Amino acid sequence: MSGAADKKPTLTIPRSAAPTTTSVEVLSAGTGAVVKKGDILLANYLGQTWAEKDCKVNVFDNSYDRGAVAGFPIGVGAVVKGWDSTLVGQKLGSRVLLTITPQDGYGVKDAQSTSELAGETLVFVVDLKDTIKGDGVAKGAVEKVPAGFPAITSESGKRPDVTSVAGVKTSATPASALLVKGTGPAIDEKKQLVLQFLQTDAKTGKQTQKTWDAGQPQVVAATSVLTLVTALKGQPVGSRAVVVTAEEASSPAQVLVVDVIGQF
Repeated sequence: MSGAADKKPTLTIPRSAAPTTTSVEVLSAGTGAVVKKGDILLANYLGQTWAEKDCKVNVFDNSYDRGAVAGFPIGVGAVVKGWDSTLVGQKLGSRVLLTITPQDGYGVKDAQSTSELAGETLVFVVDLKDTIKGDGVAKGAVEKVPAGFPAITSESGKRPDVTSVAGVKTSATPASALLVKGTGPAIDEKKQLVLQFLQTDAKTGKQTQKTWDAGQPQVVAATSVLTLVTALKGQPVGSRAVVVTAEEASSPAQVLVVDVIGQF
């Protein structure tokens, strides 16, 4: 491997048989915090198959050319097993080399395979940049829930809960309101947001999803979030808002309580 830290690397893979076990090698050790299970890991990476494709080096993905770090939950099954098993426990600031078997990557190649990378041994160079704590919640000044929205338990620094949908008004367009005004930097529509949220049926009050319980916060483009939850426009990271989605014949209205716990 050649290339300076934080710059796009070049991998030279031997023509020998691919390893049969997944491994990690620390190319340069960082001094930052340890990556923990459930964190949102921010990293730059380059991925290449061990075997060439059409007699050429096969770099199948890299974040360096995109000019922006990637972010994903680590250690909770949101990425391939080989990433979860090798990156949890590493220190931020490190550059690591991963060799991942098909079993820990995209699976063995068979009739049921759907990925072009099935059956491939994968090699990654990963620069570990930062983490966002995956169990975060909104913190800041609490706003009153307006009329027409559900009854919500919403305290700074605590997970929210929808306690009643009796007063919810649905319509053909979504409606949103700010619940907690955070203290972080302003939400940037050009970035990716890290969200925790709970989802409740607007008519029955049945809770259908809660990312805190699943241990998997979501990474969503800010433009998508701000289009739906307009109350978050111009607000800081760390804010919480509620949105009642549009009532449609094929899609009943939902109540979403959204915490913006980070951006990158």
